[in-house]
Amino acid sequence: MKILSIQLETANLGPVADFYRSVLGLHVATVEPNKVHIQIGNSWLVFTGNPAAAGIYHFAFNIPCNQIREGMAWLERSSIDLVADEKGEMRQDFTNWNAEATYFYDPAGNIVELIARRDLQNESEHPFGRESLLEISEIGIVCDDVSAWNERAKSEYGILPFDKQKPSADFSALGTDTGLFIVVQEGRKWFLTDIPADRAPLEVKFENDEGAVFDLREG
Repeated sequence: MKILSIQLETANLGPVADFYRSVLGLHVATVEPNKVHIQIGNSWLVFTGNPAAAGIYHFAFNIPCNQIREGMAWLERSSIDLVADEKGEMRQDFTNWNAEATYFYDPAGNIVELIARRDLQNESEHPFGRESLLEISEIGIVCDDVSAWNERAKSEYGILPFDKQKPSADFSALGTDTGLFIVVQEGRKWFLTDIPADRAPLEVKFENDEGAVFDLREG
């Protein structure tokens, strides 16, 4: 699966746009009023301003599989605090996914992840920078019935469970290393945080493994 774009709402459009433009140095385009498009490699992260927006989203960016420490250092040089686990570790090793990741918050409180997936074999020897954010690789989907959402993804979109993660009653990962829906039950706390997953409006444009493109709207 490939995630082509995700569109989220925020009450902090100005600070969010400035963060991704000035702090992370990403290409930010304002092509419509009250909306910004942020280029993440081959995909787009889109924020729409809504003063009433209160939702917290989770999304992830793939990076070269050999550069998680370089990615962490890049964030820290920009004075971005990384999220630590209960042991104080800021680098998470997902053995079953054959991946390493680190997490941080953007100005809207969204939980952002850089993840280095070894099975993609996309090593890089270039210095880590904005070009190292290769694509949007995950978007969190909050629902009241994870199993039912999984069945919908299979029947409507041809998206199957991730072969490295067995689905559970309150969590599943659907797709592939290049694109995943992280499906969680409403109220379940996001990884490394005390933030309960809550529904918020989002739109996702994605491509399944057969090349069919779909538009998904949630919330």
